[in-house]
Amino acid sequence: MINSKPNLIIILAIAPLFGAILQAIISNFTGVDYGHLMIVFIIVNLGLAYYDEDRLKLTGEYSSTLGSPALVPLYLYRRAKLLNHSYIYAIIWIILCIGVVLTPHDMMKELAWIITFQQ
Repeated sequence: MINSKPNLIIILAIAPLFGAILQAIISNFTGVDYGHLMIVFIIVNLGLAYYDEDRLKLTGEYSSTLGSPALVPLYLYRRAKLLNHSYIYAIIWIILCIGVVLTPHDMMKELAWIITFQQ
């Protein structure tokens, strides 16, 4: 049986940042406009949410009341409510998502460049 440690949920909570950085890295290497690579951001967030749902099903903690993981903040809220965990993960996801949207594309690409080529 899989242990339902909060490690994956922490990664899911900060997934907007991972998705945006990966989006910027791909943009830097391919030359494709950062905004046109929004699918990368979406895939990272939805992929982690669906993976978390699968893990909950394996542990037997899944409930149909969770709804679809496609609505990540709502899924995180309902997951916390179901498992009697903190709502902080949903709050962090929302704050990071807003931060990523408000961050200028050039700044995100510069951050990705620094992360990629830091020695």
